[in-house]
Amino acid sequence: MNPTRALFSRPAQRTTKVDYVNHVVAAVNQMQSWYDTQTGLWQGAWWNSANALTMLADFQAYFPDAIENVTNIVFPTTLSKAPTNFGYTNFLNNYYDDELWWALAWIEVYDVTSDMKYLDTASNIFEDAKAAWGTTPCNGGIWWSKDRTYVNAIANELYLTTAAKLANRKPRTPYGGYYWDEAIRAHTWFMHSGMINSNNLVNDGLNSTCQNNGIVAFTYNQGVILSGLTEMAWSSGDNSYNDLANSLALAGIAHFTDSSGILHEPCEPNSCDGDEQQFKGVFARNIQFMVSRANSMPDSARATYIKFLQTNANAIWVDEDNDEFGLVWSVPLQDQQLATIETQSSALDMLVAAAVVS
Repeated sequence: MNPTRALFSRPAQRTTKVDYVNHVVAAVNQMQSWYDTQTGLWQGAWWNSANALTMLADFQAYFPDAIENVTNIVFPTTLSKAPTNFGYTNFLNNYYDDELWWALAWIEVYDVTSDMKYLDTASNIFEDAKAAWGTTPCNGGIWWSKDRTYVNAIANELYLTTAAKLANRKPRTPYGGYYWDEAIRAHTWFMHSGMINSNNLVNDGLNSTCQNNGIVAFTYNQGVILSGLTEMAWSSGDNSYNDLANSLALAGIAHFTDSSGILHEPCEPNSCDGDEQQFKGVFARNIQFMVSRANSMPDSARATYIKFLQTNANAIWVDEDNDEFGLVWSVPLQDQQLATIETQSSALDMLVAAAVVS
C-alpha cells in the first residue's frame, strides 16, 4: 500500500450530479476499449458482459444524451454477435444464472429503447429456466446449473426478479398472470428456503438436505433480489415486499461496509476470482433501483442509501488511474491488481447509482 496517497484519497468538496455523469462517461470510454464488435463482449467475458450491458442501459435511462452514441452500437451488436461467439443458441448455456443475467440485461435495454425484440429475447431466455422449476429435491426452486448439483441463492433470486420484471412489462402475454404467478411462486419458495439467515443476510445456497449451507454471504446475493421485490410491490400494492427489500439492503450495508462506509466483498483484497469481482456493482445497482422507484421507503433508509452510494462513488473516483478502477474501492488502483471488465463495470454501477440519486 501507499499510505501517503491513501491519506489524500477523499475529496474535500461535495461531488455533484454533473461530476458523477462526467466520471461515468470517462470510465465507459475506457471500458469500450475492451469491447469487441466481432463478439459483442467485453474481454470475452460472458455473464459479466451482461452486467456491463445492464449498467449501460441503467445509465441511459437517466442520461440518454451522455451515452446513446455508445449504446446505439453496443445494444444491437451484442444481441446479434454474443451468442455465436460461444456457439450458444440464443443466450442459453449450462448455467441458469448466466442465462438470467442476460434476461435482465435485455429487459433493461428494452426499457430504454422500447424495442420489443429485446423484451422478447428476455422472455425466451426465461422459458429455459422456467422449464427447470421444481426439478430440485427442495420442493421447488431451480438449480444453479444443468448438471443439477447445487441449489443456490443467486439463480433463484434472478428467477424471481426476472419473473417480476416480465410481469410488469408483459402482463397479458402469453396470458394474464403468466409471469406474476412465477414471481409469487419463486418468492414463496425463497422465503421458506432458509437461505435468508437470522441477520437478514442471504447465504449462498442449500446443502444436500435442502438446508442453509452457511456459506458466506456475498454482496450480489444481497442485492439482486431488491429490484424484484420492488417490482412486486408495484404489481400488488403490497408494501411487505418493500419492507423485506429494505431489511435486506440495510443489513447488507451494515455487514459489508468498513468504518468509512466503503463496500467490500468478503474475498478482498487478494482472493476474489473473476466472478466475485463483479458482485459489488450488482448490490449498488439494485440499491439505486430501490431509491429511484420504490413506492414506499422510510426517509431514514433513503438517506442511508444515498450516503452509501455517494461515499463509495467518491472513493472509487479518487482512487482511479487513467479512468480505470480496481477491485478494492478504498485504495488506489496502483496499489492493487489491474482493472478488468469485471472491476470496471462493477465500479461503474456504483458511479451510475450515485449520479442517479444525487
